[in-house]
Amino acid sequence: MKKYSIISIILCLLFLIACVPTPKEETIVCRTDSTLEQAVVAAPVESYTFDAPLYWDETFVPRNREIRFSANIEIPTAEQFPVVTVRQHRLTASDVVSFLTSFCPGEWLIRENELSREELTEDLKKASNMYLGTNDDTGESIYGANEEEMQRIQKLIEHAPAEDTFSTLTESAVTLPVKKIPVKNSRDETWYLYAYGKETNSGLFLNRRRDSAIYPESWVMQTDSPVYYSGGLGGIKVSSQDAAAVGDAMIAALKLSDYRLAEMKKAVEVQTGSSTEYSKGYLLYYVPALEGTVPCYYAESTSPDFLQHIGGESTYAPPWRPEYAELYITEEGLVSLNWWAPKEHVMTANENVQLLPFEEIQGSVKKLLEYGLGDWEGSPVLVKRMVLSTSVAQIPNQGNEAFFVPTWVIYLTTDEDEAIHQEPRVLLINAIDGTYISR
Repeated sequence: MKKYSIISIILCLLFLIACVPTPKEETIVCRTDSTLEQAVVAAPVESYTFDAPLYWDETFVPRNREIRFSANIEIPTAEQFPVVTVRQHRLTASDVVSFLTSFCPGEWLIRENELSREELTEDLKKASNMYLGTNDDTGESIYGANEEEMQRIQKLIEHAPAEDTFSTLTESAVTLPVKKIPVKNSRDETWYLYAYGKETNSGLFLNRRRDSAIYPESWVMQTDSPVYYSGGLGGIKVSSQDAAAVGDAMIAALKLSDYRLAEMKKAVEVQTGSSTEYSKGYLLYYVPALEGTVPCYYAESTSPDFLQHIGGESTYAPPWRPEYAELYITEEGLVSLNWWAPKEHVMTANENVQLLPFEEIQGSVKKLLEYGLGDWEGSPVLVKRMVLSTSVAQIPNQGNEAFFVPTWVIYLTTDEDEAIHQEPRVLLINAIDGTYISR
């Protein structure tokens, strides 16, 4: 029997949902009717406590594929489950200036020249020992000189100004997109700024270094990673408690009042394109969390590349990226900050909606897996975690606005993926009507 990774499983799962014969019972798909809207516009229900078990232990074989539920169930201690109407926010120059002054009050300076001889000289040195690939036999990373890249950089050095020029950072001085331009704050700290404002894809990034890449522990434990740590990341000098304190303080300073810490991972910072280690610390992920839900970070696990194969929301509107802030913190403090896909809260659409009973959600999940997997053979699918969190559910024929709704986040994996340190994939189920939420 052939074995397949969880990525292949989900690709097949989502593709086959549209292809299998219609069963006697209702399957779980992305509805384009008004079921969700009707539930949202209904009168708010009285306060209530959602009831669910602490653990789901079950195994079933719907066709040729065994599915094992050994999932911890995480629900909030709340009596209100609101729905909020949101729209995508396109970052502007004003947003960039406001963000930076919240990050560090006082005057900021921005470099006027795009190219710097000092930076290009560093690039030239790095190009003399770049990551070129992985040895197929040993799995070791291969480094060497990239002659073509070195020639390109040398030409840029010849045209770069002899000295850098800085001016006061104002709205008129910011033209989006901004691509890794140095900015200086009132504490005389230099940060590299990257910002862009697109309707469906806005983001702002700050990093203390221009040429670094930050990888979570699970990535660097995979043999095909550009930097490989077989035993994981040890020797982190900052404690997780101190890192969380720094992160919470920064989120408060940025006035992201509805953000909550969802996940923390060990991480390593290395020079881009090489194995030179700069630091070790923690990646902290903060997400907007509605009252009545558990903060949950799943942005990397819900890639549109494999979730767009099911019909539904994606057929009538652009994708909505999950909103979050990612902070990298070491013993030196904050080193990197990314703010991704901000949304505007338009209004509270319903102060307290009625969620489907957990037993009905279980039925929805089982139907989705059963009819989605079809006759696909392979190793068992493992369902290890379910979290009552939030996600965006798009509104049919209204691509500029969507609902931020209570959502069941369901983590899937296989024994093979766990063995190679592949992080779980997720499925999203609307907690109001039990339908699949497409990313």
